[in-house]
Amino acid sequence: MREHEIQQKRIRHLTLDPAVIVSAGTPLREVVEQMRLSHSSCVLVCKQESCVGIFTERDYLNKVLSLPDIDRSSPVDQFMSANPKTLSPDDTVGQAIQIMNEFGFRNIPLVDQLGKCVGLLQVRNIIQFLAELYPEEVLNAPSRREAFREPDGA
Repeated sequence: MREHEIQQKRIRHLTLDPAVIVSAGTPLREVVEQMRLSHSSCVLVCKQESCVGIFTERDYLNKVLSLPDIDRSSPVDQFMSANPKTLSPDDTVGQAIQIMNEFGFRNIPLVDQLGKCVGLLQVRNIIQFLAELYPEEVLNAPSRREAFREPDGA
């Protein structure tokens, strides 16, 4: 029965945080500051109302910090992942899990039928949904921590 719920439950029914959206051409400095202030791991980059890219912490680490002399006033467009795969809020959680697993995504922009940015699905939203769907299994799962043989620290 639970597997059926995963395949049928619509993304729109999950608890999602509001997406942080910036305009294409926004300076990298401003985008990183918005991510910091909103405690967000990614932003959606939109041109008018259409999603044209996604910029994540991974992009920052791999594309920005790895280069020696980055001009922080450069547009985010130079560092974002352009034309990201998207889902609709009417797609199912099962479809989202399949795409996240297949492509290694942690974040998927949500768009309506016209391509307008309407939200963001994050892997933590999926984990929260699954934890609520399987509460007994999650609560009774054995700890994966190893016990320390000797005290550590001061």
